[in-house]
Amino acid sequence: MTDVRAGVDEIDRALVKLIARRQGYMDAAARIKPKREHVRDEARIQQVLDNVRANAGAAGLSWTIAEPVWRTMMEACIAHEFVKFDALKPQD
Repeated sequence: MTDVRAGVDEIDRALVKLIARRQGYMDAAARIKPKREHVRDEARIQQVLDNVRANAGAAGLSWTIAEPVWRTMMEACIAHEFVKFDALKPQD
């Protein structure tokens, strides 16, 4: 069991680094998008989910795990992007 836990911990460390990179792209999106209404993009959300579904299947990851993980991550990233957008571009 110790080896299993060590393996999970190693994967978690890698995931943290990858999610931090993803957050950096949300920061960039907040700088680039001209209007607050562009922060939440339903078409892009669906595109990401479609991509994840295809990649999950190819990697052997269950969609019942992948879908809620990505939906939760995307909602948190969108909320983060709103905060960044509002800080960069205060509304009058």
